[in-house]
Amino acid sequence: MRSNTSFTDEVVMTGGTQTWSVEDFPLESDTLLDKAFRILYRIAYQGHLAVNFFLRPKTRGAYIAVWLDGKILLIRNSYKSVFTLPCGGIGRGESVVDAARRELLEEVGLDLPVAAFRQVFQKINHTEYKQDHISLFEVQLEVLPRLRPDGREVVWIGFRGSMEALDMPLFPPVRDYLNQQQPVVGDG
Repeated sequence: MRSNTSFTDEVVMTGGTQTWSVEDFPLESDTLLDKAFRILYRIAYQGHLAVNFFLRPKTRGAYIAVWLDGKILLIRNSYKSVFTLPCGGIGRGESVVDAARRELLEEVGLDLPVAAFRQVFQKINHTEYKQDHISLFEVQLEVLPRLRPDGREVVWIGFRGSMEALDMPLFPPVRDYLNQQQPVVGDG
């Protein structure tokens, strides 16, 4: 795998285009196969939206807010233009906290014990033509771990202060969660 420390992505925002860099956690791989996977993820996501438009499913999802020194870990998926938290669907027979733990490991390479997860937020989200019952967990880290975006599904990882994050284009339930947070001293 070759390192790609210069990866940047532009996101169109109201009032112009903002460039976010991945200086903290660069992609470890950016091969032709990774690029092909990103294309497949975009196609699959568009198919997912089309199916949801017609079926309007009820789903359940687990989101994880990872905090370190007053900053929250955000990710960007290759198939979306907004930033979000590590998250994903809850499998059949899987507990909500087990799904949260699995998604955190799959998306950023962080393996934490179930005891580290504290459920703090629930919301019914109607984005993406579905009714998604979201359970959000908080995890507080004491030290900066080594995190790894896979370069296929997750293409950006970074810690941001709450106020800085709220200036970014965020997935609606992530914005709702951050809006309910109290400001942290030294938040940037």
